[in-house]
Amino acid sequence: MLEGLTPPVRQFSCKAKTVLNGLDSKDQKVLEQALLSPDVWGARTLSTELKKRGLLLSDNAISNHRKKTCACFRVN
Repeated sequence: MLEGLTPPVRQFSCKAKTVLNGLDSKDQKVLEQALLSPDVWGARTLSTELKKRGLLLSDNAISNHRKKTCACFRVN
């Protein structure tokens, strides 16, 4: 009856990925480009500008995502 019972595969993501997934495709591209441009968008500056537009994403979450130390890049 329980042959082949395995735990579900869970995918974890960080706040940056969660915010990205909640945007329409046009806005996703804009934010992805900003996340990939640390020389243009400092983490704190990007966080501040996103907050002005109603998106809460901390500078720490941005930095961790950029450094690939967030949940998106952990291997389980």
